[in-house]
Amino acid sequence: MIKLKDIEMRYNDNGQEILALKLKELDISEGKQVAFVGASGSGKTTLFNLISGMIVPTEGSVQVNDLDITSLKESERDLFRANHIGYIFQDFNLFNEFTVLQNVILPLSFSKSYSKKEMNDLAKNVLKQVGIEEKINQKVKTLSGGEKQRVAIARSIINAPDIILADEPTGNLDYKNGTKIMEILTKIAREKNATLIVITHNNSQLDMFDEVIDIEKMNEAIK
Repeated sequence: MIKLKDIEMRYNDNGQEILALKLKELDISEGKQVAFVGASGSGKTTLFNLISGMIVPTEGSVQVNDLDITSLKESERDLFRANHIGYIFQDFNLFNEFTVLQNVILPLSFSKSYSKKEMNDLAKNVLKQVGIEEKINQKVKTLSGGEKQRVAIARSIINAPDIILADEPTGNLDYKNGTKIMEILTKIAREKNATLIVITHNNSQLDMFDEVIDIEKMNEAIK
């Protein structure tokens, strides 16, 4: 469960205070698949950063799995994110000179509880789920855009997260590859009962989700 209440997110821009996000309340139940839409600057990425604990609100609370993450220290939020959040970026955010395997096991490197064999086995499993296991030893720079996004999805789920956040995961892909990636993502989340939250500008994909939320209608800062 994700619950945001009485949120205000302010930034200081050269001495001027900017109110970027103001939400009265937002609830997303466990296992739900939700798409957020809205123009650039409407607060979508700020919302993701709040849910993941990358930032804390100026005011208000963010609860994830009944834990108020706004009360945690930064190091505790980092650990929470590593254990519970899978984050997928529009620009893939992969290391091009690393192999597919090296990129995918990166989240596991923050834990000392995995042997090399265990990490490799987990990587092979998630790469099989996204249909790219044959590329495991290739460098990421040799892959197509669709293949890179599959690697990014594999990396995001290797820790079996409760929540998957995808920030325009198909924004850099053509229609065919974008649709395939979204089908893979929704299928994996459903099988794992993970909560899936996606930012998208692709209206053709919206019928894949349980709920579509226009953040511009919720964000009182831009009204």
